[in-house]
Amino acid sequence: MYWGVLLATFFIFTQPVLASMNKCQDDEGKFHYYANIMPSECQNKTTVEMNKRGVVIRTHTAEFKEAPEIDPAQQAADEQLRLEAKRRDAVLLNTYTSEEEINWALDRNIHPIELAIAGIEKRLEIATSQLKNLQQQANNAKQSGNPALSSIQKDIMPVRRDVAQLQNELKKNHERIDQLKEKFAADKKRFRALKQQEL
Repeated sequence: MYWGVLLATFFIFTQPVLASMNKCQDDEGKFHYYANIMPSECQNKTTVEMNKRGVVIRTHTAEFKEAPEIDPAQQAADEQLRLEAKRRDAVLLNTYTSEEEINWALDRNIHPIELAIAGIEKRLEIATSQLKNLQQQANNAKQSGNPALSSIQKDIMPVRRDVAQLQNELKKNHERIDQLKEKFAADKKRFRALKQQEL
């Protein structure tokens, strides 16, 4: 019984000693030893596991992730975009000295379009009124059996085309104004960021 207890006690106290030991070599050639927690110097390094006598049990080879291949064409395209963005920033800073100047530039660009819109709206109003009158005449002629119906219907066709064309021009000019507002808003936001970087 005594020898059994002694042997069990000996086994318990010698377990830490029997635990395996690991070692690795860092980039400077220095060896690091550890039992449980791997030190940072051993990260991504080949480690050797040894028994208490220093005999190598196994080797854990570090897994190196291959760097992704760089596509020269994509790299060139990315560099071109970077240079273009840098050029736009330089133009922005050389063109304006304040956000207020950007607002003035927007107004100058929009003004002629607004004048064009006013002219189109006036012409559209006239063409729409003319079309309405012709359609009314056509309805009256149809109801009364007037032989002038055919002539009136021919007159309607070009006026209807004019109305459609003017409506299309009006839509495109409003879209141009929206695009200009978006562009100048982006320019103003970028200008503000560039000025903050200078501080």
